[in-house]
Amino acid sequence: MKFLGNISHISNSGRLIARSSQSPPSGASVFNKDKNKIGKIINVFGPTKEPYISVGIFKSFNLDEFRDSIGEDLYVSENPKNRKFSKNRHKKSNVKTKNRKNNKRSKNTNNKNKKRNKNTRRNN
Repeated sequence: MKFLGNISHISNSGRLIARSSQSPPSGASVFNKDKNKIGKIINVFGPTKEPYISVGIFKSFNLDEFRDSIGEDLYVSENPKNRKFSKNRHKKSNVKTKNRKNNKRSKNTNNKNKKRNKNTRRNN
């Protein structure tokens, strides 16, 4: 495990905010000093040299447990396996299929409009 940083405070949204000297990947698992997995990195923000890390705590932990642990060390796994979006990282997007569906819909509506226009011309 690699040292992540110290708990700075708890945000209003119920996340731990830690100050770090590195920029770890989002979705990496976070551990406390007892090597218990406590949550995952949700967001990295702030200056690049010493960013803030937002850690989402697992529901099995109570937020009140961490109110007394401000200043405590946090750790991150060296080779994060459970990164956010890692499953779909190399997949091609479905933009082509979405566009095909939209084109079919627009063609159908265009055909309906043409038929309506022909009918109105005949009636006039």
